[in-house]
Amino acid sequence: MMMKRTSLATLRDEMRAVARGEATPTSRPAAPMLAALSAEALDLLGVMLREHPQNIGQVVALTGRAQPNVSRSLQQLAAHGLVRLVREGREVRPEPVVRSLTVDFATGTYEAQSVAASAA
Repeated sequence: MMMKRTSLATLRDEMRAVARGEATPTSRPAAPMLAALSAEALDLLGVMLREHPQNIGQVVALTGRAQPNVSRSLQQLAAHGLVRLVREGREVRPEPVVRSLTVDFATGTYEAQSVAASAA
């Protein structure tokens, strides 16, 4: 019996090839990611890129939003690969992964420019 290859396995293989420098990342479907980019989420990304907060408490202080709302928004952004949440003891440090996005409306895909790439 032949096993069907899952999209997760395909994505994992692609990510490994990109990390090894053997491939460039493919464009990804834009609709789910765009749905996560509310005004509040964009504000959070902007604050993180400008202010470099060391923990979620600092994000709360900088934005004036309630901690549960900030945490929920950060989780959504992390699920789409726009933010990385790094646990350091009892604290969680949010790190922006993406600085900008290019959306191709003709194909419904997007490409992201990483924070590291824009710093280089």
